[in-house]
Amino acid sequence: MSLARMPRIERLDLARVELPHDHPAADLGLSVAVHGFLIDHPDGVILVDTGVGFGNDVIDELYQPRRERLDGLLEHLGLGLDEVVAVVNSHLHFDHCGQNPALFGTPTTFFAQAAEIEAVETDRFYTDASWALPPPDQRRAVSGDERIADGVKILATPGHTVGHQSVLVEAAGRRVVIGAQVVWHRDEFDSEVASRANVDPTPELQSAAVESIRRLKSLKPEVVHLSHCQAYRPAIRSRES
Repeated sequence: MSLARMPRIERLDLARVELPHDHPAADLGLSVAVHGFLIDHPDGVILVDTGVGFGNDVIDELYQPRRERLDGLLEHLGLGLDEVVAVVNSHLHFDHCGQNPALFGTPTTFFAQAAEIEAVETDRFYTDASWALPPPDQRRAVSGDERIADGVKILATPGHTVGHQSVLVEAAGRRVVIGAQVVWHRDEFDSEVASRANVDPTPELQSAAVESIRRLKSLKPEVVHLSHCQAYRPAIRSRES
């Protein structure tokens, strides 16, 4: 079913991190914002990403994160953690799943691509697994696209990682995409380039990343929300163009 009207979608300014000088994106700026997103759905709050967590000394030393607590950000919006029915992790790098544990042991369902979960389980350097992996009964492994609520659909958008995913929200003829880290910078949408800042230079991932950008653009969304920069708003073209 579709939604009668577009739900409130809010950007959550979850953290700011300082990139090491050898990070692939360091040339674009060392101080980087980390955004998550909130969909105030009629069935309950859906979060896309939860930022940087607490208690990992290695991450704190390398990235010097300045964090906002998830519960405080929700409270500022008049909401509570107990209203969160789902968390969609765009991928499971440390800056996208870090405050997942705030919702462990609750009825909240966590959605991640099966390929991301496998990466966490097989590579101990991939992320902080204690942040990334919820209890098994809260975990939903997705393979490809999946509708998770009326008007809300997970879209597989590999490239940045093999299991990166985005979220499409549709209502009343309108479309909004939460693209997360499908690109590092919004200019990559116009150029349809998988930059070295965002995608490992392997042919498979580079090709997948470009296809993911094109897939999201083909939906003709009114806005694409992104993890590390301002939202991308497609240029308005005249009817004659």
